[in-house]
Amino acid sequence: MRLADKVAIVTGGGSGMGRAIAVEFARQGAAVVVADINYDAASDTVAQLKAMSARALPVKVDVTKRAETQSLCEQTLEAFGRVDVLVNNAGARCLKSFLDHTEEDWHRMIDINLTGHFFCAQAVVPQMLKQGKGKIINLASIAGHVGRPDRVAYCAAKTGVLGLTRALAMDLRGKGICVTAISPGSIETPMNSAAATDANVDWGGETVVGRWGRPEEVAYAAVFLASDESDYITGSEIEVEGGWLIGRARDGEL
Repeated sequence: MRLADKVAIVTGGGSGMGRAIAVEFARQGAAVVVADINYDAASDTVAQLKAMSARALPVKVDVTKRAETQSLCEQTLEAFGRVDVLVNNAGARCLKSFLDHTEEDWHRMIDINLTGHFFCAQAVVPQMLKQGKGKIINLASIAGHVGRPDRVAYCAAKTGVLGLTRALAMDLRGKGICVTAISPGSIETPMNSAAATDANVDWGGETVVGRWGRPEEVAYAAVFLASDESDYITGSEIEVEGGWLIGRARDGEL
């Protein structure tokens, strides 16, 4: 198994891509701490993992609160003794026109989608330094590459995640800690499906492969980046987007 004996924290692990990542990590032998602001959702994921005979722990956390991210790391160490992998997946979206964005909307998008990644990384890096090795995987988005209508704050935050990934990789160079990003495209999650319905858009039809992506396809990329197979990769990004970016370029829309 590719993640045998590793301990991973997955934020936003109660649903969608986070749950898929937690499940695939467990299938590959990792102990998984499922962190989510919704404790019941985290517990549901953990029940699924334990049914697979995996070691797992649910933790309620608001990633926008530094103290709670520190507690998340402490609970992980108390339960499993180490932290090998952090997947910063917790996120949210705000679909509004630029002028309709409120100050609260702006800060909420930046705090959840970017600051939360920063706080969680700060919480686990001291332990990873002690171990001499670690993997941090930040969930970004294709929205970090291109402007998308009605999501100014979200796009800004996801672009920031890519910058954070590169800068953190440089700060931790030579320390055995690899920092990478995954940029999903149109992945069929409850949040994305609802947004597409509201916008009356078939995002899956915009891809080169002609369909929505599945959460487990993001999870497969996360397993690779969490494994020893990716030890020579840092500061880089994997786009799991079905050719959406090249498809838009092909159609003259970039």
